[in-house]
Amino acid sequence: MATYILAVLIFGSAGRIIYRKISGKSSDCGACNVSCPAKKEQKNE
Repeated sequence: MATYILAVLIFGSAGRIIYRKISGKSSDCGACNVSCPAKKEQKNE
């Protein structure tokens, strides 16, 4: 049972990482070309 849980966690995490790389979505605010308040605030610091 623990093997199945670990497999789901490992493959789920890997799939999420690959999806984010392919779709271009990242947690870095500076990665997109759209202006937003968070990006402006980040530049001021």
